[in-house]
Amino acid sequence: MFHKAPHWICGNNFVTLEDFMAELCYIQVILPLKLEWEPYYRIPEGMQVKLGDRVRVLFAGAFYVACVSGVHVQPSLTTDKIQAIEGVEDKLPAISEEEIQFWKTLSQYYLCTIGEVYKAAYPAMKNHGSRLKAAEHAELPVPGPEETDESLLSQIRRGFQADKPVLLTGVSAQKMRALYLKLAADTLAAGKSVLVLVPEIALSEAFPCTLKYHSGLSPAKRKVVEQQVRAGEPQLILGTRSALFLPFRRLGLVMVDEEQDPSYKQDSPAPRYHARESAIMLASVHKAGVLLSSSIPSLESFYNARNGRFIQVGRQEDTSSRNKENWEIIDTGAEFRKKGMVGSFSLKLLSHIKETMDAGQQVLLVGPRRTFEEGRRLETEVQALYPQARIGLLDGTAEDQAQTIRSFMEGEFEIMIVNAFTGRGFESEKIGLVALVSADGILSRQDFRADERAFQLLGRFRHPGRRFVIQTREPGHPVFQALMEDGDFLSRMLEERRLCHYPPYTRLVKLLLKDSNEKRREFLSREFMTELQAIGVPMEVYKDEIRLLFPRDKALVERKQKLAATVASFEKARKYNGHIIIDIDPA
Repeated sequence: MFHKAPHWICGNNFVTLEDFMAELCYIQVILPLKLEWEPYYRIPEGMQVKLGDRVRVLFAGAFYVACVSGVHVQPSLTTDKIQAIEGVEDKLPAISEEEIQFWKTLSQYYLCTIGEVYKAAYPAMKNHGSRLKAAEHAELPVPGPEETDESLLSQIRRGFQADKPVLLTGVSAQKMRALYLKLAADTLAAGKSVLVLVPEIALSEAFPCTLKYHSGLSPAKRKVVEQQVRAGEPQLILGTRSALFLPFRRLGLVMVDEEQDPSYKQDSPAPRYHARESAIMLASVHKAGVLLSSSIPSLESFYNARNGRFIQVGRQEDTSSRNKENWEIIDTGAEFRKKGMVGSFSLKLLSHIKETMDAGQQVLLVGPRRTFEEGRRLETEVQALYPQARIGLLDGTAEDQAQTIRSFMEGEFEIMIVNAFTGRGFESEKIGLVALVSADGILSRQDFRADERAFQLLGRFRHPGRRFVIQTREPGHPVFQALMEDGDFLSRMLEERRLCHYPPYTRLVKLLLKDSNEKRREFLSREFMTELQAIGVPMEVYKDEIRLLFPRDKALVERKQKLAATVASFEKARKYNGHIIIDIDPA
């Protein structure tokens, strides 16, 4: 007599017992490779594997350590072609569901593979032994009631309760630090960890924490931090953008310091993520609060605050009329014509430097470029002009820079020379003068974000108690004038972006074509642009890149997916794999 096989419920489907048992034998894995799919593998009899385990597999003739992303799966291909895993890597820590979910969110948004995200989160490094010492825990100072702005604190907490990112603007560095510490202390007391992101490694010295994480640490030290975070004990972690990939277990709060900083954007390799947006994604996975802070916010965050996606607290205007008698713009072209320049310095600025030092205060001289050569040149000039002065130069490794910052804060140097990007961590009350020696170097005419970036950069050096001097050949530039005037420069720039259909009113995607064969690149670039026209969005073409402007509407996700499919199809048809790079929201 024929007996019908019993049925079992698996997910939302009815399957036979035989099929159900077969599903127990198959898994899907994430490989640290640029793969558009997650391969299937078979579990040998008697071996136990769970989600997040690290397993050793053979793929395309090479061995890899993969992460198990699916268990009890029904393969979509014939099972006789599925290989067995080589074994479970018991000595490697398992990866949490939250980590995998975060990776998937990043890969979907930034149009890269989850394997590329896995590789970024767990880069290949030596497996260090268990004798590594745990990082020492620093005692966190808790600000007193007189240091904390209770009104701002209440507004921030209401933003968290509304489950929205909070944008904190227009607050002094001292007040912002007190708010950070109070919020961190409350989160730690609740048994959850806190992540504070900073744009530069050197700035990590300015904030107390229990753990630090950045690329300047050795692989061994980074592994120690990873182990302590994975253990799940409440920690206050301070790091640069790579800290987003730490194996958080109980994350309660993410704070992004100076959220507008372009250093938060990862240019290469994939995932080409922005730490601000990625921090919001990470917090969403963990149901954690998000605080974005800025002296002058990015237009993206300013826009999100205006349309209600973010809650903005703090001073709303982006300029201040306080102590404008201490702000001065020096026209170096005019000074040069009347012989009022000595090398890189106007006689007016030299007079201000002398007055500041005579008053027992410190001078911060800002050069425009990141290069150490520029800083050393300025150092030579200043030393010749003030041979008795103690002069510091912010260069060298991250540790060297951190030590230089500490020495300056302790009064060891009278004059400190920095560039416009490394000079952002100086908040000492002893500073009496900040001078941009050649502000023209931070201006650009080739980037629609140039004025915004220059305005934000200059705004970070302003302080109501300091003299602020700008040397420039373009004293009438709108950015310099905006700093000297009352008005809402961010609103004006936002309106310009709207009229031009530029971000944040659209999503910018950059496609970079890299090829050592220039003729082939030019030919395939033309072919590629023809296929891109089917996506139906505005396109801007430069020498080796194509920029697409996607409307911010309900079809945005669909259009991005269509773009990814177009790129994959073109690469496959033309055998052009690896030559086209997709960069979502480029800096």
